[in-house]
Amino acid sequence: MRNNLWSNYVKEKRKGKHLTRRKLAELAKVDPSYLTLIERDGFVPRKDKVVRLARAMGCDIDECLLTAGYAPQRVPVTEFLERLERYKDDRDMDEDLKKAVREIRTFHAEEQKKVAQMIAAYLQVLHKGKEG
Repeated sequence: MRNNLWSNYVKEKRKGKHLTRRKLAELAKVDPSYLTLIERDGFVPRKDKVVRLARAMGCDIDECLLTAGYAPQRVPVTEFLERLERYKDDRDMDEDLKKAVREIRTFHAEEQKKVAQMIAAYLQVLHKGKEG
């Protein structure tokens, strides 16, 4: 499955740190061919390798995991939802989405985690549908 969001994220972060693919692979202790597959084809490696890449690029691990399509480690769902709200100007965000975000904030952590995982999975399906 191709994940363009992940591909662009890694490429931008790597270039922002002025790292070559080979150097990033060395820092993350992954094969350089992984980075080529990620940046060119949108390949998403196992979760542990995504974490290694995040550390090597100096990125927020949870943000990196979410971009790759994995549930975050610390499950800062409230923080994630706040970022989502700030992502678009309130005027641009659909009223139903704003209502849903407010409601999700009332859930306890385990329920929020499940919702975050469902949202991430649904977004992957949407992205896959656009590519197909």
